[in-house]
Amino acid sequence: MSAALFQHARALNVQPLANGRYATLLTAAGTGYSAWGDLALTRWNADPTEDGDGFFLYLRDPASGAFWSMGQPVPKTPDFRADRFGAGLIELARRDHGIEARLEVCVPERGDLELRRLTLRNLGDRPRRLELTSYAEVVLNALAADAAHPAFSKMFVQTEWATDARALLARRRTRAPDEPSCWLVHALVGDAVAAGTLQRETDRARFIGRGHTLAAPRALVEPEPLSGTVGNVLDPIVSLRGTVELAAGGEAHIAFLLGAAADRSAALALAARYAAPATVAAAFRAAAGEPALPEPVFSAARESRPAPPAPAGDADTGASVPPADDEPLQFWNGHGGFGADGREYVIRIRPDAGGRPMLPPQPWTNVIANPQFGFIASETGAGYTWSQNSRENRLTPWYNDPVLDPHGEALYLRDEDGGAVWSPLPGPIPQPVAYEVRHGFGYSRYRHASRGLEQDVCLFVPREDPLKLALIRLHNPGERPRRLSLFGYARLVLGVLPTDYAAELAVTRDPATGALFAENRNREFAGRIAFAALAAPADAPIRVSGDRLSFLGRHGGPARPAALYRDAVLDGRLGAGLDPCFALQATFEIAPGATAELACLLGEADDPDHARRLIGRYRAAGAAAQTLAQVQSAWRDWLDAVRIETPAPALDLMVNGWLAYQTLSCRLWGRSAFYQSGGAFGFRDQLQDAAALLYHDPELTRQQLLLNAAHQFREGDVLHWWHPPGDCGIRTRFSDDLLWLPWLAAFYARATGDWSLFGEPVRFLRARPLEPGEDEAFLAPEDSGETASLYEHCCRALDRSLTQGAHGLPLMGTGDWNDGMNRVGRAGRGESVWLGFFLYAILGDFIPVCGQHGDFNRARRYAAFRSHLAAALNEHGWDGDWYRRAWYDDGAVLGSAASDECRIDALAQAWAVISKAAPWARAEAAMDAVERHLIAESDGLIRLLAPPFVDTPHDPGYIKGYVAGVRENGGQYTHAALWVVRALAELGRRDRATRLLEMLSPVSRALTPEQVAVYRVEPFAVAADIYGVAPHVGRGGWTWYTGSAGWMLRVALESILGLELAEGQTLRLRPCIPDHWPGFRLRYRLPDGAAIYQIDVDNPDRNAKRVAAVTIDERPGTIEYGAARIPVFRDAALHRVTVTLAGAAEKPPTIPLSHLKPGDRLA
Repeated sequence: MSAALFQHARALNVQPLANGRYATLLTAAGTGYSAWGDLALTRWNADPTEDGDGFFLYLRDPASGAFWSMGQPVPKTPDFRADRFGAGLIELARRDHGIEARLEVCVPERGDLELRRLTLRNLGDRPRRLELTSYAEVVLNALAADAAHPAFSKMFVQTEWATDARALLARRRTRAPDEPSCWLVHALVGDAVAAGTLQRETDRARFIGRGHTLAAPRALVEPEPLSGTVGNVLDPIVSLRGTVELAAGGEAHIAFLLGAAADRSAALALAARYAAPATVAAAFRAAAGEPALPEPVFSAARESRPAPPAPAGDADTGASVPPADDEPLQFWNGHGGFGADGREYVIRIRPDAGGRPMLPPQPWTNVIANPQFGFIASETGAGYTWSQNSRENRLTPWYNDPVLDPHGEALYLRDEDGGAVWSPLPGPIPQPVAYEVRHGFGYSRYRHASRGLEQDVCLFVPREDPLKLALIRLHNPGERPRRLSLFGYARLVLGVLPTDYAAELAVTRDPATGALFAENRNREFAGRIAFAALAAPADAPIRVSGDRLSFLGRHGGPARPAALYRDAVLDGRLGAGLDPCFALQATFEIAPGATAELACLLGEADDPDHARRLIGRYRAAGAAAQTLAQVQSAWRDWLDAVRIETPAPALDLMVNGWLAYQTLSCRLWGRSAFYQSGGAFGFRDQLQDAAALLYHDPELTRQQLLLNAAHQFREGDVLHWWHPPGDCGIRTRFSDDLLWLPWLAAFYARATGDWSLFGEPVRFLRARPLEPGEDEAFLAPEDSGETASLYEHCCRALDRSLTQGAHGLPLMGTGDWNDGMNRVGRAGRGESVWLGFFLYAILGDFIPVCGQHGDFNRARRYAAFRSHLAAALNEHGWDGDWYRRAWYDDGAVLGSAASDECRIDALAQAWAVISKAAPWARAEAAMDAVERHLIAESDGLIRLLAPPFVDTPHDPGYIKGYVAGVRENGGQYTHAALWVVRALAELGRRDRATRLLEMLSPVSRALTPEQVAVYRVEPFAVAADIYGVAPHVGRGGWTWYTGSAGWMLRVALESILGLELAEGQTLRLRPCIPDHWPGFRLRYRLPDGAAIYQIDVDNPDRNAKRVAAVTIDERPGTIEYGAARIPVFRDAALHRVTVTLAGAAEKPPTIPLSHLKPGDRLA
């Protein structure tokens, strides 16, 4: 039985219905959730104020379009309502639109299910036709696991329509063999449902609709049937709809069943057992006890809900002027496009015929951060804010809901003369007007005009300080003064989830500044001070509240905050024991023709005095605008280190800012995004990210190498990831993590000439070793007291990795690069072919480092092992047409033509080429196989592997739990796809490599409205994965938080444009561009700013096979090993370089030896 469910029931003071195995929690509002054992079947966020989760029933009158629900979520007060809670039976009743509805809920003693019987009575004198629609969000997971990362949890669920049983099924594909199987079943029972009217839906996005809400879902607003979608829906629900005909004064009974079982047949048996109305009636009689409970007595509705805002279409927009949209945008796709200089992505939001904003298919976000603080902002202004650690210390909620994109923070305006309430952002209370959103480097800006005001809001963080600023400018173009209130609202978390520390938080008002303070109670962040303040005109009174219940109202929400409709001023409720929030109100006047500038501050400081200093600094007149200018200038200067102009503008836009910005702001600083909120440093992850920024700021690369080395154990293995500031993390048996340190350290030193890096002293960690059979352990490691050079750290990583299995290849452990293959080598015998290639490449780069350190014995040992790897890879790794991927512990091969699933994996083929371990003919053949089996230009995809894992009896790991075509399981994993492009370039397939790299650019995936509808996610941020199996082929997965951005930058600069920095003294350029390119321009500023190189590459003959000539400042340059060699001058000057390309050089004529004369030299 679910302990979590009973804890929630006690907190709500309600009695759950349960039979020892199955339980359901139901509140008087009609909300709650169901559990089967320890598994939550449906979603529950335990929000004490909004209380919006549950298994709901909607009623709709098709004739009028009116709809309502039994309890939440439709916030309509019924004419009458009543409820009754018994030990085994719950009854909710209401009267709306001449229909009396009574809902009875029971959990039968002998079945793992619940029944919800709805009795409808027509109180009028004419026949009525009603549609009944159920809705429940499917979880099938531990409640805590689902709450921690909903989008990840949903990826393992598949749905199905059982035609004969007329029931919906949902099951969770298991991630591990010992994970309990769970099948959910949902059916509609009753003769009252008109024949042929039963409809179904399991796709939440289709049911709710983007821009809609559960209070008014698209499935109820639009007069269309449910779509019938089942399968790999990615955001699963169960919903059934039936139509009921009620005669005047007539009555009908309909029952909905929700149950769970360990397998499909048992689930269907539940539906079959209760298919007869008589069986359902008997279950309710047993639940009520004989005689049955009397019917509830109807009474006037006891609770007055906050009135929602007027529909957007009724808003008075006054004499407003919408934002001008005459600026031409690059790659306009119906929703957005890039500004002229590519530094902003501009989203234009228009209202539909009903006044609802027409949004992109999923949130298009910006990740805005400095090294210690940041936030996410979507096109509606929704998002969340963090301090110190984006997962462990969220100031406001991370919702991870791409359909609703809820607002945990919001800004509002209220006209104090007319009473109208709206948001200056496109949410949560939008107006039926045009909005312009500009996501830029370090800021997001929102402009629109409504209610007779021109409104401009810019969200950003300072370069270093820990706070978020909203700079708000309001211009009154009218002829009368305007009296307004600005409200700022933030739901407080100060932890991971909103429920973590809510009971302990106390919101206070600081007497010195008038700001709101809340002391953090969260472990290593305890004692820090979260704060919120308004910078408003000097004569503007500031009112506050720390009570979210008071601000939003019971069952209210950010889209209908009760206080703004009910109270002239905020109530000042502060202290502990509240549902905590920061709410502030400033009331002020704007004269005709004047502009008011205000700012809203949200941050977290070390202590109260630090908070006061920050508030004083940023509340000063003009401070916010000045800070914004500094932020924009800093980002522009940093990103301008590298700029390119090529015939592929979809690449130029990404290389000229967006890739490096995504890598630094999101990956290194924020470590969070909309779809994944990690907060931790990943050992392999952030090392690769930092390496990609070497051309912009090599000091960042150096710092990351030293930081990662300090998270290595004495034994040589490393923390797979760790959370700052306390360094808690997981020790694992992953085989590749530790190897990225020597490889990227060598890359850094070779590029910069900073070989002193290897002499830097770095600590080792100490923690308990993993027990036999233990795959990983979450630990709080300690400083071991042992320090060694970074060189020694690299050597310990390599020494630990020189393992061999039966085929002479490295042991895979509980995963190599592909985390999802965590059980291929779990028993310690499985081998990784990819790891063999990777290790071969690393040893090749690191053996010279050993030589530099006089470590010749180790160098010889590494060289011998490397030679052995080359032989083993080509003797055992070769499958005939491509390279295998791995061997399982039991000796079965993976990634072979003989495999049932995953017959080919891109990783091994790409690294066979990149490592140079494969003979040329095999390298060519391996990439030919990738072309045949994994590259699908028609879909715009380079799949990671094919076919996906679905039914194989082998157990590769949790990758098999993903539905087919998602993430690593047969979709495009962009990280690996970029290695395929690099491999093609290494083989000299110049046209193909460039064409595929351009295909991988997110810009190329969203060129038209039709493409946007498929791809769905941001065209200006790289997606980690793109789905590869119907019905989601081409759909973007998790954006922003992916190392693919850094690798796309490196592949573009190094593999295609041919840039290499050597020893900090030389630039080498060996382009690998297609013949049809006339050339390109590369502008590169040295990291120390000591010089700028403008390099023009010309391809006059449209044959770009080799570098034929180079000039530097109009003087001839040198060609070395096929590359233009450009000396680095640190003279603060601009140097102009021209590189000319040509076809293959003609071979000199062969002269017979007999024709040679004395003194002639052999060429």
